[in-house]
Order: sequence, then structure tokens, then C-alpha cells
Amino acid sequence: MTHLKADLMRTLRDACAMERHAEWLLRTHVAATARYPEVSARIDADLTATLANQKALAGCMERIEGTDGSDATLAALPADVAGAIETGSIAQTPEELARNLAILMAFKRYEIASYTSLIAAAEASGFFETKFTCEGILIQQVAMADWLFDCLPSTDDASTGRVRPSAGAAPRSVH
Repeated sequence: MTHLKADLMRTLRDACAMERHAEWLLRTHVAATARYPEVSARIDADLTATLANQKALAGCMERIEGTDGSDATLAALPADVAGAIETGSIAQTPEELARNLAILMAFKRYEIASYTSLIAAAEASGFFETKFTCEGILIQQVAMADWLFDCLPSTDDASTGRVRPSAGAAPRSVH
């Protein structure tokens, strides 16, 4: 049981680090998507959920071992995903918006895989409150990934009108 608990704590620390990185990523994209109010609002809502998830994970760690995850690092994030996120340009045009939403979607898929593993670790170690907390977070991650996936076609073709700059933004030619 000690080995299972240690695995769970390691996975929780990784999840805390992942959520802190998600916060940075989402803050960057909220600011950069101001010309796209629907997108900006949805990313801002996910940022709010991410902040709540950070607190929920810290609560799980405190219940299990009396730590809050503040020592977590981003070691679990694959370098190719982190590099794409950190070096990608931020939405200026519909094409850049589509690329950056695809990067966000890839990160969400990584989070989905991580929470799936975390749920299994929590169940195996008998920490069912942590399991239920992570299942709730997983539902949010899947919903956001699905929204991003559904949004991508409309950002590739701005003529659909589904994602367009706000009225005050400078007009851009879309080909």
C-alpha cells in the first residue's frame, strides 16, 4: 500500500504542475483571443475551472499526506508538447487562431490521459475521494477538448461566421 500511495502522490504532484502550466497557457490565450469573443470567453471559463482544479488537487494532497503540491514540477510534460505550446505564436489571424486552438487541444488530450492514470492510481490505492475529484476534473477536460475540436473547423474557415473578430477589431482579408 505504501508503494501505491507513493505512486499516487507522485501522480498528484505531476497533475498540480500540469494545472499550473495550463493556467499560464490559458492566461496567454485569453489575452491573445480578445478579437474572438466566443473563443476568449470559453478559454476564460476553462481558466476559472483550472484554478479550481488546482485547489481541488491541493486538497487531495493535503488529505493524503499533508502537502499541497507546491513542490511539483513540470517534469511530466513531454518536451514536444511544451515546446509547441511555448513557441507557438498567439492568435492574430484566423489561421494562427486555428493553430493555437489545436495546441490547446493537444494539451487537453495530454491532461485527459494524465487524469485517466490518476483516477486509476487513486482507485488502486484506496483514495476514493481523490478518485471522485479527478473524475470531475476529467469530465471538464473532455468537454473542453471536445469544444476545441468542434471549434477548429470554424477557425480554419472564418467565412462560417462562427468565430470572427469583434466589431471593433480591424478587418482582415480571409482567403
